[in-house]
Parts: sequence; structure tokens; C-alpha cells
Amino acid sequence: MNVVIIGGSIAGLITSLAMARDGHKVTILEKDPTPMPETPAEAFKLWKRHGSPQVMHSHAFLGRMHNLIRDREPEFLKKLLEYGAEELKFRDSAKQHFDNPEFIPSDDDITLLACSRVTFEWVLRRHVVETGLVNFRDGVEVLELIAEKGDSVPLVTGVRISDHDKEPEDLIGDLIVDASGRRTKLAEWLAAIGSDELEAVSSPCGIFYASRFYRLLDADKRPNRDGFQGGDLGYVKVGVFPADDNTFSITLAAAPDDDPMRAVLRTDGYDKVVNAIPMARQWVDPAVSEPMSDAHGMANLNNMHRLMVKDGEPLALGLIAIGDSRVHANPLTGRGCTLAWLCAYGLADAAREHPDDLRALALAQNSVVENDCAPWLEAQMRQDVDAIDVNNLLREGKDPFQVENEDGSIDEKAYMRCLIREGLGPASREDFEIMRTMARIGHMLDTPDNVLKRPETMQKAMECYEKRHDRPPVMEGPSREEMLRILAE
Repeated sequence: MNVVIIGGSIAGLITSLAMARDGHKVTILEKDPTPMPETPAEAFKLWKRHGSPQVMHSHAFLGRMHNLIRDREPEFLKKLLEYGAEELKFRDSAKQHFDNPEFIPSDDDITLLACSRVTFEWVLRRHVVETGLVNFRDGVEVLELIAEKGDSVPLVTGVRISDHDKEPEDLIGDLIVDASGRRTKLAEWLAAIGSDELEAVSSPCGIFYASRFYRLLDADKRPNRDGFQGGDLGYVKVGVFPADDNTFSITLAAAPDDDPMRAVLRTDGYDKVVNAIPMARQWVDPAVSEPMSDAHGMANLNNMHRLMVKDGEPLALGLIAIGDSRVHANPLTGRGCTLAWLCAYGLADAAREHPDDLRALALAQNSVVENDCAPWLEAQMRQDVDAIDVNNLLREGKDPFQVENEDGSIDEKAYMRCLIREGLGPASREDFEIMRTMARIGHMLDTPDNVLKRPETMQKAMECYEKRHDRPPVMEGPSREEMLRILAE
């Protein structure tokens, strides 16, 4: 097939390679005029990615994605490692916490790929272009879809484009792939060709966030070698993300309507908050690291699942949406790129199975999204609803972790929060099997309901919860009132 991909970021790049490997002719259309810098370091300083503001934010490339790269694009993985990316393995982390843990072969699948988004995308684009299999065009904006009337739904046959502000031209394709990201114009494009309305399931993430990058002065002084490290004070969340070449980033997240906490969007306010939280402060100690960037903010975040099939029929034939154009979740979980790659390889597999049937191809790719991606989004939506509730209670001066009501009854929501925070979390550091279970969920190798399927896991969590008063707090840091005083100084 002649495949046209809208969007040249991570989702579009891997889709292009997955399709080109099977012999399809592929063209990528990237709106940003983004010529390749010479090195990842230059890209970090000079790459202007207006269409991908998340480029300058923390990223986690989870085990599920690492394994896709390892198994399907081993040369790309080799290049990433040559440019300083690291494979942070579950085995190494477990050995720091347990004596003589008994590993199994599948533990090798629990591997975090530590790499910044800039380096990852720079190496991927270079890898794709150097294969010679893909035509990459930048500075090209897609104006609309070209379609003809099909038997039941529109048949998309191409796109109308503007190339570096030249006169619009038509680009014909057998398959059009929308990988343009969360700001996609997919709904407008479909409406313009007479498709049924594009419906979506959406909910707020309940956060805005700010990220800043740092370089370790001495790799041997890294405060923690467990890979990603995160914590939650209720009113602010913090994550430390290891990256390539002895760099890392720290992300702070707070509620969108918590105006005083928006101070973290400025570098001075961001620094005050980071230095007030012990877990983060150890990383930014001037003896340990130095800043590489200012704080960069990101807001207006929603969980989103766009429904490309209605009543068993695709909204249009010859058109597939992947990555953030199709499904995206709270970025703090680090699942976005993994979801995009599942969509991409799902499309390549569907095209291989149904090379001459666009309807069957669309339904097969949709099945991957619904069965492999949507459950993660649904779990995240439930988690975000509870996180928003916790934040609101804190700002009202209430304790969201108060298990017992005034009448002596048990608040089930508060109990589950405490069981996860004060039971399951500590249990994963005291019991090797639970550590493995939680790591597999975190890396998208098992679904979250896997915990509930293991009675022994929940029993251990309850035992740890009962001992909560015998150990230090799970997360240390100032209360919201104390933090606001720090910000006001």
C-alpha cells in the first residue's frame, strides 16, 4: 500500500517503520519545519517542536515498550544505548532490596529504558531515515482529507497539504494514518467528509505539571538506582525520571485550580518546591547535579479515548488514528509512548492479515486499541478521579486518609487509599513476589486487576498496613500550608 502518515513524532515514526518493513511505500508529513540537529545535545538546545510541547518533559519508556524495541527493532535499541540510554533492570533493583532473590526468565522483561524524549526521538528519526524505507517531509501541513463516497461510509483516498506555505496540493494514498497527537483535527476532518460524528470518552487528569532537566556531576553519586522514583503528598506529586548520558528530570504536578501551586511553572517557584521535598532535594543537591534547563510547564490535560468504530462499522475506510490521536492518558504514568507503539504494531499486523480489505484492517486495528490500550486508560481515569477527590479534601482542611467516620463506621474509599499507600506500597519493598507483581503492572506487562486476583498479595498488604505506625511515613514533605509559606518567602 501507499501509506501517508500525518505527524512525524514518535508515534508516526515507528508506524512508518513498522509498515515499511512489510514493503509498504510510506511518506511521513511533519508540520513543524524541524531539520535534524547534528547531535542529541544540539537537539536538546535547538529543536523547536511546537507541535510536540511534551518533548521537553519527563518520559518513561516502560518494559512493554522496551521489549517491543528489543524484539522488533534491535538495531534501534543498539543505537539508543550507544547514545547513552540505559537499560535499568528489575533484577538489579531487586538485588538492592533483597538477599538472594529467586529470579525467573520473564523478569528480564521488566526493564526501564532510561532516555530523554529528545534523545529518543532524535535517534529514532535518524534510524528511520537511514533505513531508506521512508520518505520524511517536514514543514508540511495537512489541510483536509480527500474522500469519496463509499458503500456505507466515506472512503479516504488522500490528503490536501500545504508544503512550506506553497499552494495546496493533493497527496493520494491507499491508507492515511493520523499520528498528529492530542491536538489532532480528526473530528473536523471526519465531519468535513460526511462521516458520522467522532465520539470520545474523556475525563480530566486533574493535574498540570512542570519538568526540569539536570546532569549528574558524578554518575557514582546517583542517589537512587531503582529507576523511576515517585511520591505523592496529596496536593503535589513528584517524579524523578532517569534519562540518558547521566541526566535525569524531575516533574512536579498539582491540581489545575490550585492557583498558589502554579508557582512551580516558574523556575524559582519550582526550585523552592523541589528543595522542600527530601526525595527530590537529594537529586538537586549542587554537589550531585546541575540544571540543564529551566522549568517547562504543561496544562489542559485530559484522558482521551476517541472511538473510530460505531455500531460495528469504522467511521471511514482508509483512515486509521494511532497514538495520542486515538488514545492518551495521564502523562505521569509514562504510558503514552507504549500505547502509541501498541497502536502502531497493531496496525502493521492488521495490514499484514488483511492486505486487500480496508474494513477488516480497520476492525482488526480497533480490536488492538480496545483490548490492549483502553483498559489502561479506564484504570487511569478511575485513579485520577480519586486523586482529584484527595486534593479537594486536603484543600478543604479534611483528611482524605481518615478511615473511621465520626459515627464509628469505616470510610471504604479512605480505607482503600490507606491500604494502597500504607500497605501495598511498603509490601512491595518487603516482599519480593509483591515487588515483582507491582513492577509488572508498572511496566504494563500485567493489568492492574492482577493485584486483586492474588489473595496472598492483598493479605500481605493488610499486614503491612497494620504496622504503618511502626515505620517512617511513605512520603516525607511539608503540608500544603507549609509549602505555601515556603513559596511566599
